[in-house]
Amino acid sequence: MKKFKIIIISLIAILFFTACGKNKNSNEEDLAEKNKVEESEKEKVNEPEIKLLIARENLGESSEKFPLAEILGDLTLDDYERIFMGVSFNNKDTQKTEDKAGDLMIYSHGRIVKLSKEKVDGIYKNEEIRKENSKLIESKDNLRDKVLGLLLSNQVQNIETMKNPGDYQIYYTHLVKDFFEDGKLIFLAIVTNENYSYKNGIFNDESGYTVPMELRYVLDHDKNFVFDEKIEAMDGAGYGPSIEKMARGDDDISGKLMFSDRRKEHYDRLMEELFYKAQESGLKDFTHKLEEIPGYEKDVVYIENGPNHYPGTIEIAKKKDYEEAKKKVGTENWPHCDGILYHEKTGIAVKWTVDYFE
Repeated sequence: MKKFKIIIISLIAILFFTACGKNKNSNEEDLAEKNKVEESEKEKVNEPEIKLLIARENLGESSEKFPLAEILGDLTLDDYERIFMGVSFNNKDTQKTEDKAGDLMIYSHGRIVKLSKEKVDGIYKNEEIRKENSKLIESKDNLRDKVLGLLLSNQVQNIETMKNPGDYQIYYTHLVKDFFEDGKLIFLAIVTNENYSYKNGIFNDESGYTVPMELRYVLDHDKNFVFDEKIEAMDGAGYGPSIEKMARGDDDISGKLMFSDRRKEHYDRLMEELFYKAQESGLKDFTHKLEEIPGYEKDVVYIENGPNHYPGTIEIAKKKDYEEAKKKVGTENWPHCDGILYHEKTGIAVKWTVDYFE
């Protein structure tokens, strides 16, 4: 009987450890499968949402006349939506065009669009490339410059080392020219940075700069263009010569870069950037109707013209402050009063100095 009990106990022990072993193996298999799924998800997340392809010069390494190279950088689906906002997608067929150096294509979710450089009858005719005929995508804006502007703005922001005051940091890049040089992709652009604070429904421009820049991209071992260096126009006496060097002796390009402080011309784009930045940051109720701007609901003066007036905006001052400053015209060097610059398209109000009096 004693021997029988020992046999039974031994069998139970064997069954127990066998079950544990199986359970352990099962857990290890489940864990391995879970890791595979997680790695797969990571790959999906890390896969670029947007790809930019440019037809480049053949450096003798390919049979293609103008091989395509990806420009690596940060573009998101939000950027993609902004690029094509207000664009007319239709089913009108258009003849496929052959690639030439500098042609830019944007790819996302199986759709590839070649972006036009030139206006035809006031319209940019972009080409959605398909297996057979291409489809026409018409836009009033230069989508090519818009895409590259966002790419370069994101790049400059990523390498920015200066910490400027202001909770809402925005960048706008106006592309002047892009070209190839010794296998490199060169961008000449005017980059504007503005940094805003926000209080009681009104933004305040705390700091910023506008600088002509040369941004260089080089081919990596996979034949993709990657960012290499940023060259800024020099300060002081070196400003003019440094811009002439950027322009490679082209007087027209040099002039566009030289007189780069055109905030008035680009204010629409700056406010658009601020609008998206505020939304992205989760800011609420930061846009207003004209008559509902906090502190400027009544007894105010609206100014819609003047030598330095920004198109698409309305300057607002409290009537009392405006009249007091107006009395000083002709007796003081710079009569002015505090006010608001209201951007009609976005509904954004920014602190402003009013110095034009009718």
